[in-house]
Amino acid sequence: MSTEPNPSTTTINSISGRLERLPFSIFHKRFIAMIATGEFIETLMLLGNGVVLVLIASTLHFSTTMATKVVPDAFFVGEFVGAIGSGYIADKYGRKKIFFYDLLIFGLAMIAAGFSSSPYLIGSLFFLSGIGVGGEFAAGDTYTAEMMPAQKRGRGIAVIYTIAVLAGPIIAGLGYLLSHHIAGSDSWRILLWIMGGAALIGWIIRLKVPESPRWLESHGHQAEADAAMTAIENEVMKHEKLASLPPVKPMLPVKPHKIRYRDIFAPDVKRKTIMMLVFEFFQSGIFYGFTTLAPTFLYLKGVTLVTTLLFTMVIYSGFFVGSLFSIYIIDKVERKWGIVATAIIAGVLGVLFAVITNIAVVVILGFVICFDLWNFSNFFHAYQAEIFPTKVRSTAAGAVYGVSRISTAILVLFITDLILPHGLAVTFIVIWIFVLIVVIDIAVFGPRASRIAVEDIVQ
Repeated sequence: MSTEPNPSTTTINSISGRLERLPFSIFHKRFIAMIATGEFIETLMLLGNGVVLVLIASTLHFSTTMATKVVPDAFFVGEFVGAIGSGYIADKYGRKKIFFYDLLIFGLAMIAAGFSSSPYLIGSLFFLSGIGVGGEFAAGDTYTAEMMPAQKRGRGIAVIYTIAVLAGPIIAGLGYLLSHHIAGSDSWRILLWIMGGAALIGWIIRLKVPESPRWLESHGHQAEADAAMTAIENEVMKHEKLASLPPVKPMLPVKPHKIRYRDIFAPDVKRKTIMMLVFEFFQSGIFYGFTTLAPTFLYLKGVTLVTTLLFTMVIYSGFFVGSLFSIYIIDKVERKWGIVATAIIAGVLGVLFAVITNIAVVVILGFVICFDLWNFSNFFHAYQAEIFPTKVRSTAAGAVYGVSRISTAILVLFITDLILPHGLAVTFIVIWIFVLIVVIDIAVFGPRASRIAVEDIVQ
């Protein structure tokens, strides 16, 4: 049985209601742009590590196994550490705290890595860069879920990742251009310097990101929450030329609490946490099993290095086109079923990608797989943040996202070392096992989430 809050406390205890009633405005667009800046920077490395892997392996003459350990594995292990720590920091000290250091650490580490030649030093710096941006996606997803109205929440996250995914074709295109004689053996170094410089610019841009009123309220900072919310409302009314806003929907008062990491396994959260831990561990095998190794897959089909990088740029452009498509469907399709459908489609197309030998068809299939995978990604990024309560949203999102980073390091190396030598067909059969686990996990245990206020999403 639920009870309505006392009307006299509505102004202070209805941050959710006040956020939900806001019309979409310049405030939301500026917020999306600031969050997207960091997501774009991290995506440069997330989608570019396959390109960097191929360039380092070919110019420094590392084996594929050594290059895999130095580039994606070191980076993803660092992201695991960063995600676990940053999620807790964001819940305990505020969402905006993450943005004070994440891109700065990443940028400096990438620039330093570009001056290195030792595999151990390069790997250490990639590990450090991963720590820097490890909490970026979880923090961005969390913050966006809290700031966007329920009816536009999925679309807001999709727009952020549509901007971010431009990093895919851009980094592949840069890799292709730099692999020519102009850059030669320094191609990968220039690529890292570009990523590092972009990160430092992004860090400066995001220093003015505001704090989450929902977070302030959940930590008992009622006056600050009310002041932040009033400033947002005034800005929206000014830009939209409104004399007033719609009435606030009464919401139950939020009880302040102390943050403890173990709260992600509290009785009211445990089931969601376990479900998402299973999901995140195996979804990385689906997404990064293809994304990270796509250039290697092409190379193994007999395509030259330069042409591989050109084809990778074409294939990765499917991410952007797919993300544009997701903007228009993400709030129209129930999130959990969107995840299930796109996972199955990726599995089917992946098998075709493995067995077909015609390179033109393979490139087209790669484009379509990336189109599908970014819809998959947008669905689950919105989902993993919105299904958790505000009190542990960032901690939980960081924990489950961190698991995906460590599992990426494990599964990509597992595929490279043990599965890939048996052929692409066997590789995608293994990926199909990951697909089935993900589908069953979300379909059976996942709650509905689309177009529902985050406070109202229940198991």
